[in-house]
Parts: sequence; structure tokens; C-alpha cells
Amino acid sequence: MLASTGIKGLLAYRALRKMNGDGASTTNDKGNLVTSSKLSNATTPPSVVAMTGSAYAISKMTNAPKIQRFLLKSTLSASVAGLLNAGLKRLIGRKRPRAETGPDLKGPALKDKFNSMPSGHASAVAAVAGCIPRTSGPLLLASTAGLAATAVIGRSRTKRDAHHLSDVLVGSCLGFGVAYAVSKLEKPVEAEVENLKQNRHMQK
Repeated sequence: MLASTGIKGLLAYRALRKMNGDGASTTNDKGNLVTSSKLSNATTPPSVVAMTGSAYAISKMTNAPKIQRFLLKSTLSASVAGLLNAGLKRLIGRKRPRAETGPDLKGPALKDKFNSMPSGHASAVAAVAGCIPRTSGPLLLASTAGLAATAVIGRSRTKRDAHHLSDVLVGSCLGFGVAYAVSKLEKPVEAEVENLKQNRHMQK
């Protein structure tokens, strides 16, 4: 599974490099969906967590355990990735491409112009994409769509001069890594919960 996570990061990175190389004439087209502020606002870590969390709450009213499990893992992964990302941004203190003044690396900083590394948007989207089950059929297509979404968000952040390409790569790897960690912890947690239920049942 770790190798699969690394491959996902590499594929998203290569897709992003190709997308950044194509369509250079549209770099300043702010009306483009990829560079729109709406897409940027919808893919912030808090927005992604809110969307997946709301979808999970709605899914609880249905009999779809696989979807519920995916949405729960997505919410947890996006939350953890967002927190780690926020801490790393302020610890590293890398200047955003659009910032006109200041050192490239300032170190610990709270100002937004030094919050370039890593990309929170890429982390959040990659965290969700990394939670998609790796099986054949429709889920394989969904996983591919998740990679494509990560690449699109990466292009959006670089075209808006909010991040360097390396920020997006690190953010994507962070998101995929968190999703991998959450998936590895899922079975032990489920086993512990099941044991607690059985113990309570025996005590009654």
C-alpha cells in the first residue's frame, strides 16, 4: 500500500507538470475555472473537511457502509492533513510566488505571504483521493479521478501564483501519506471498538 501511495503522488506530480506545460496562453485568464477564486475557496482544507463531513452525516441515513467508511476516512484524513499543513507552513515560512518582498525562506512566520510550503489545497484534496479504495472497476476510475483532481488543484494554485510547483508536490505527498496512515489505523481501531461492544454485551 505504501508503494501505491508513492505511485499516486508521482502520477499526480507528472500530470501537474504536463498541465503546467500546456496552455501557457491562458495563464492570466482569471475567468478560467482552474484559476477561479470559487475553486480556490471550495478546496481549502476547512471547506474539504466540511464537505466530506456533511456528506458522511447524510450517508448515515442510508444503508451504504462502504460509502460511509470512505467519507469518514476522508474527513479524518483531510482534517489531519490540514492541521499538519498549517503547522508546517508557519514553521517553514517560505515566500509565496506572488509576494514581491521578503526573503525566500524566513523561517517561523505567521504572515500569509510566507505560507507557501506546503500547499494546503493539494494536501486536502490528495487526502480525500488517497482514501478511495484501490480496487478494480468503477473504484479504479474514481481513484484516477482523484489523482486528476489533485493535479487540477495543483495547477490552480501555481497559476494563481499562490504556490511553487514543489509546494504542491510536498502538499500532495503529505495528503496521500496521511490517507495511508489513516487506512492503516482503521482495522485496529475497528477491532478495538468491536471488542468494547462485545465486552459491554457480556456484562449485561
